Amino acid sequence: MTENKELIREFLKALWDKYTYDPRVNLSARWALLWCTVLLLSGTIHLIFQSNPIIAAVIDMLFGVIAVALYPTLGATGTVYRKREETIEAYSKNLENLVAQKVKELRKEEKRYQKLFDIVPAGLFRVTEDLKITDINGYALNLLGLSYEQVIGKKCSDIICMGEATCKASFSTEEIATKEIPLHSTDGTRNHVVISCRNGEMEGEASIIGSLTNINTRKKLEETIIENKQRLESIFDGMDDGIFVLDQELKIAAINRKLATVIGAPPKQLIGKHCSEVITSICQEISQNVFLNGTKDRREIILYHGDDQEMAVDIIYAPIKNTDGRVEQVIGVLRDITEKKQIEKLLLRAERLATMGELAAIIAHEINNPIGIILGFTQRLLARMSASSMDFEELKIIENECIRCRKITRDLLDFARPSIPQKRLLHDEEVKEIITNCLKLLEYECNKRGINVKQNLDLGSMIKIDPPQFQQVLMNIFLNAVQAMPMMGELKVSVPPPIYDARYPNGLSRLVIEDTGEGISPENLVHIFEPFYSTKTNGTGLGLPVSKKIIEAHGGTITMESGLGKGTKVTIELPL
Repeated sequence: MTENKELIREFLKALWDKYTYDPRVNLSARWALLWCTVLLLSGTIHLIFQSNPIIAAVIDMLFGVIAVALYPTLGATGTVYRKREETIEAYSKNLENLVAQKVKELRKEEKRYQKLFDIVPAGLFRVTEDLKITDINGYALNLLGLSYEQVIGKKCSDIICMGEATCKASFSTEEIATKEIPLHSTDGTRNHVVISCRNGEMEGEASIIGSLTNINTRKKLEETIIENKQRLESIFDGMDDGIFVLDQELKIAAINRKLATVIGAPPKQLIGKHCSEVITSICQEISQNVFLNGTKDRREIILYHGDDQEMAVDIIYAPIKNTDGRVEQVIGVLRDITEKKQIEKLLLRAERLATMGELAAIIAHEINNPIGIILGFTQRLLARMSASSMDFEELKIIENECIRCRKITRDLLDFARPSIPQKRLLHDEEVKEIITNCLKLLEYECNKRGINVKQNLDLGSMIKIDPPQFQQVLMNIFLNAVQAMPMMGELKVSVPPPIYDARYPNGLSRLVIEDTGEGISPENLVHIFEPFYSTKTNGTGLGLPVSKKIIEAHGGTITMESGLGKGTKVTIELPL
């Protein structure tokens, strides 16, 4: 309806346009003029040949009206058509100009995006639904080491993904498919890249837009970080000292293998445990002080590990601060000082023994002379007195006790001021002779107690020692063995051939003395070589300490193995 009104409005407007009545330019007006002429000619002919004038007049008037109406109507129609043609032509020209401008802008945008596509620092490519590459930028080509012609139209699985289904999987989802893959260039270069693909539509067809990000630098950085981490872990685990790190909750954040071995659990089981559960309860108190004060702390504690074994340790606690100076963690370094403590005890004992030795030497020297005088007078009285006399037995007791006192003073002097050994190489026969002589002195006691004595001296056995001092050592050990077997038993002496190794190229001789006596308890065994320590009621506690001092003066060692009801084994080792 609106279109009809518009058409009528254009038609009425065209009646007033001079173009409507100009047959020279308006084809419709030209046709209208032609038809008017034809009608007028027809009317004239009709008037000439018509017999009835009234009918002729009506027909003439009708032809005139038709001619008058036909001319402007057709002319106006032509004018409307002409204006519409002009409007369409102007619109077409404007449309062409607009299209040309848009094409020019699109080409400009295409060049700009193509430039961005080529210079972007990442590989970009487009894949169609059949997995063929339709477009790729220069960065991706450089990674592949191929030309544009070598890539376009090829399957991405053959060139980029190397058999991976990353691109294909992207067609079934709107999410971005990402995978890290090695990319081998044609020149043999191996690049690490991250390939990302996403489903999209371009130019009316399903496509996959993919990107390749070179992560070689990141990979090298990761490898460096891993290498440094492994190096630090090797240093951390290779330390002879135990090391642990505590977080703010006093839980173990890190622990090295040394400390974990001491505790008796793998490091993974100890991570996350409270320090008081793993080390000692004092750890909590010290660590809290370090967190609070931000200063180092140091303590010596006893650490129990394994089968309730004691270990003296020195622990240094140090704060680990952040850039703001706040303590984030505490590192603890644990050092085993058990041996140091034992050495300190030995040094203290040595000092005490040295003092006792000096005192004993002075006392022994001072007592020895009066005892000698008493012994001399006693023996003179015994020489004059009959054995049947009542005083003879008492004087004999005095003589024996004086002799015993002289032995004690001699042992004290030997312990305090041992003589320099005059070492001599004794072969098997000489060794056997000294052992046999010592055993003969105890033959009565052995027979009395029913003790069986065995000697096992191999041919070629040798001992390098001072013979008198060697005899003194044997007598002390044999006497202890016999006294440990109150009734029945066996005393065995063995001297195997020397041992030769890298440590003792000249040889190491060994003498082993075993008995089947009552044995020694573990608590007494640790003190057996200490001066004046004896498990016998009438013992002086100097026999074994003197023996040990003699053996050590020869550069050897003496050890004892025993247990209650298991007998005792004494091993003497002497270098040749």
